[in-house]
Amino acid sequence: MVQVGVVLGAGGIVGAAYHAGVLTALAEAGFDARDADLMVGTSAGAGVAASLRAGFPPIDLAPRNLGEAISAEAVALVGRTGGPPTIDMRPRPFSRLPRPSSPKMLLRSGGRPAKALAGMMPTGTISTDEIGERIGMLYGERPWPEKSLWICAVDLDGGKRVVFGRDGPTVPIGLAVQASSSIPGVFRPVEHEGRQYIDGGVHSPTNADLFAEAGLDVVVIISPMSATRRGHGPSWPTLRPMHAQQLAGEVKALRAKGTEVITFQPTPADVEAMGRNAMDARRRGTTTTAALASTRARLADEATASRLAVLRDTSS
Repeated sequence: MVQVGVVLGAGGIVGAAYHAGVLTALAEAGFDARDADLMVGTSAGAGVAASLRAGFPPIDLAPRNLGEAISAEAVALVGRTGGPPTIDMRPRPFSRLPRPSSPKMLLRSGGRPAKALAGMMPTGTISTDEIGERIGMLYGERPWPEKSLWICAVDLDGGKRVVFGRDGPTVPIGLAVQASSSIPGVFRPVEHEGRQYIDGGVHSPTNADLFAEAGLDVVVIISPMSATRRGHGPSWPTLRPMHAQQLAGEVKALRAKGTEVITFQPTPADVEAMGRNAMDARRRGTTTTAALASTRARLADEATASRLAVLRDTSS
């Protein structure tokens, strides 16, 4: 039996929209991501992963973002939450003079620039409570999905990556997604049992390296924060090349273990649709449309289609 893993990376609101386009195109091609044996989600990807593990059909992700008709199964799940969270992104005043949120994490960044930067930044002031509440409503009385799901966050005190669902501490699924989504300098850290947690993308936008010892046959990685080589854009400086380089290292480690890896990263058209502000909700529709088109085009390629045959077998 083929063992399949799915990695859903960070990327804010537009990252979630990119996931929607890619996952719907994959579902059209015959692979339902809900069938993955193991799933890891970070930040925006954590929310999408939790929705999939709650049963939301990936074939409905893009139509939902585009205001189109969705299945009765999807309608029932949306009805539990009343729709996506609507967070007031207006900055809140600081209660004291801003200072680095975690000097210890700055010193223990381990060569990860995002982690060092997060330690230097002041603590965010915007609450992510609504994210946790919506995911909690989606699951009702269930504290965690039945199928394996790992949600990545970072302990603010020392910068250690924490993988909820794999190791302690045990938290409700809503709180795990909320912690994973707490962008440093923007959102307040999430507190649980005396610890504070921030966005798992601080450690890695994908955290795909977690699968290196999982013994999986195939891993599908969707990485909104990196880009294909042509999507880096020399005239439009971004962090995408750095994220792509980090992803390449994680992919190399997986392949060294004999795991087949299939990655989806934004193309130039996707990058243009996504813009520079990952939290710009106005770009949700254009990003979903672009990702749907670019993924469909890639899946039409004969070489890519043959690599995905094993995934279709998994979902059959």
